Amino acid sequence: MLQTTMRRLMQITTGYSMSTLVGPLFTIMLTPIYTRVLTTGDYGTVDTLMMLSSALTMLGALGLPMALPAFYYDPQRQAQQQQILSSAIWVSGGWSLMLAGSVFIGAAQITRITLNRTDVADLLAWLAIGLPFAVIYQLQTTVLRLQFAVWRANLLALLYLLVFAGANLIFIVWLRRGSAGVILAHMVTMVSMGLLGLALAPGSLRSKPRLDLMRGLARTGALLVPGSMAAWGLMYQDRLFLVRYVSLEQIGVYAIAVRLASVLSLLVEPFKAAWGPLALSIQQQHDAAQAYTRVFIYYCVGGLGLALALSLLAPEILFIVTTPAYIGASAYVWLLILMSLTSGLQTIMAVGLYITKQVRHLGWTVMVAAGLNTVLNLLLIPRLGVMGAVIATAIGYLAAPLLTAVVAQRWHPLPYQWDKALLVFLVYLALAGAGQLFASPVNPTALAVRLTLLLCYLPLLAVLGIFEAHERHLFYRALRHPRLIWHWMVGRV
Repeated sequence: MLQTTMRRLMQITTGYSMSTLVGPLFTIMLTPIYTRVLTTGDYGTVDTLMMLSSALTMLGALGLPMALPAFYYDPQRQAQQQQILSSAIWVSGGWSLMLAGSVFIGAAQITRITLNRTDVADLLAWLAIGLPFAVIYQLQTTVLRLQFAVWRANLLALLYLLVFAGANLIFIVWLRRGSAGVILAHMVTMVSMGLLGLALAPGSLRSKPRLDLMRGLARTGALLVPGSMAAWGLMYQDRLFLVRYVSLEQIGVYAIAVRLASVLSLLVEPFKAAWGPLALSIQQQHDAAQAYTRVFIYYCVGGLGLALALSLLAPEILFIVTTPAYIGASAYVWLLILMSLTSGLQTIMAVGLYITKQVRHLGWTVMVAAGLNTVLNLLLIPRLGVMGAVIATAIGYLAAPLLTAVVAQRWHPLPYQWDKALLVFLVYLALAGAGQLFASPVNPTALAVRLTLLLCYLPLLAVLGIFEAHERHLFYRALRHPRLIWHWMVGRV
């Protein structure tokens, strides 16, 4: 049964990849264009404005993308599903429109308070125009998933790719609008996708909304906003401190480091989408605890192994896809990459809370982690600058799944092998940290040393006893016969 569960996990993770990865993957692919057209200062401006945009989108969504499934799948409301969708659209549309109007009018005051500058108020106003459409696009994406409309969800993802690419080529490459071009491209993309989302899921507009459903959706969604904003704080609040202590050029380099570190999320997000439902579906199986334990270890080994590869090769990657002004970002990647990994770890640790229906604890654990991140930003950024933000971010992100694990183990204890996970993490820190000594300059000798460190990863884990005997045997077989991996996934072995 354990092998069947692992096979299903691999198959479902692969199946979720397309619709999950299109947007983030293309955003990363635009990095070579951004770094050649924008100065580091321009990139820092874009990063801080997109930080504000993401916060406004979360506030504008009012937690409805997370609240909607609970209403839509309520057995007592099955006959009201279309009215639920319509009510959600009207609530989110009306609220986000009012928020957008307030931001448009107060753009100068908002940028002065948050970014300590007013020269980008017009750019924030452009983002405000796209805000209601961004919220509708997000909500309609949720609707398509609730209806299992796979082909329409994939079509919407493909349209996003085409619109986003076209807008960026027009405003950045052709018109050469710089940082303003990035913001305008984002605004045009959100307006287009909001309208296209309504066109592909018109059921949201066909029924008359109900006031009691609108109140219920708004009340439930609003309760989820603090947790969402705490998650936003973990990701972005360091910029609010950085703009006061370092230059925009340094923020631009930091933003590129975050962008490179986020590459790992291209694999983590499909895993999260697959493991969450699968973990709950096997909870009654006799070997469920063993499956939870092994997935935890496999995730740590595989995730940190990929993180190590990306960290050690960061100088060469930045040398190829950016300009020399951004190569210094490689010094931050090995810690920032924990952001993506801890996101998947949170999904693993939360299984016990979902089984016991104690998901209310997920909100406050993230809020505590965000609070810790705030304190660390206050203490470290004035003294260490960008590196202070890097350390604060890494610790804050690690705190969230660890707190979740402590709480989840009280409600539903699972035999996670924490000693082995800690050993894997320490091996990662040792090898990645050693690689920083040979990160500069970019030359064949330094690259050879870092590749040697990478090749030491799995042998060290084997020596430390991370793998069981049958796992080592399977690994050696896969090395000798790579086709076995595919045969195993499709169920031929």
